[in-house]
Amino acid sequence: MKNRLVVGFDGSEASKSALRWASAAAAYRGASVRVLSSYAMPPVVDYYGLGGAVANPEQARSLREACTSQLHDSVTAAIKAHPALGFDYRADSNNAVEMLVEESAGADLVVLGSNGASPTRSFLLGSVNLEVLHLSACPVAVVPEVMRAPVGRVTVAIDGSACSNGALAWAIDEADRLDATLVVAHAWQYPYESTAERFERGRDVARVDAATVLEDAVRTARERRSGVVLDSLVEGSATDVLFDAADHTDLLVVGSRGRGGFRSMLLGSVAMSLAGRASCPVCVVR
Repeated sequence: MKNRLVVGFDGSEASKSALRWASAAAAYRGASVRVLSSYAMPPVVDYYGLGGAVANPEQARSLREACTSQLHDSVTAAIKAHPALGFDYRADSNNAVEMLVEESAGADLVVLGSNGASPTRSFLLGSVNLEVLHLSACPVAVVPEVMRAPVGRVTVAIDGSACSNGALAWAIDEADRLDATLVVAHAWQYPYESTAERFERGRDVARVDAATVLEDAVRTARERRSGVVLDSLVEGSATDVLFDAADHTDLLVVGSRGRGGFRSMLLGSVAMSLAGRASCPVCVVR
């Protein structure tokens, strides 16, 4: 444990929500919070499709002042809400992804806000989130703009892969820190079509296989923690199943990649689909 959470801040309501969530998470972890913001000029494409990212002095000054002011105000509010926490913050002209990835090496968790509402903001923030999710040296949590009241539940998606085992271990520790119920979820599908008899036989095998994967994960969770562990085995698309689960949990934990073959939840694509679009925070564990 490095006892530090890093927050990416861009002034959007989602990034403010991310800062509030990270501050609360740091409080129960006994960690400090580092907040990073970038006032680098976003790329501009001209009429001929040629890019240019150079701002004139007035634009650069306005961008820097706005970024610094919003960052200061938001961190000040976070300090008032959590006066016992250690906060530090920095606004920089460096690329946001580079800043966050560099800081991730010394952090337990990077926290980002989900995409903004406007098409331009959505594209820019989406690209930052996507790159950080791919490159971060530590787990990354993506927090929605609107947060629900907590229900005391952490849900982790598993598929038997080494990566999902890492997500399970992380979720166990987080559920212990929160004193929350841990739900171990596995979605499965039988992707082939054949005659009715062969389809049912293959589907039965797939269901038994999925149940075995889930049973192993639940056993591991119950061996490692004394709190409540529930299992959830659902037939259906992993993305659809986990989107539904997000409505009934405080945190959804997924691995950054799944395993191949029909048992796979394809967590690589699932993680990308869920992060920033689910109704609860999503933590992606490498």
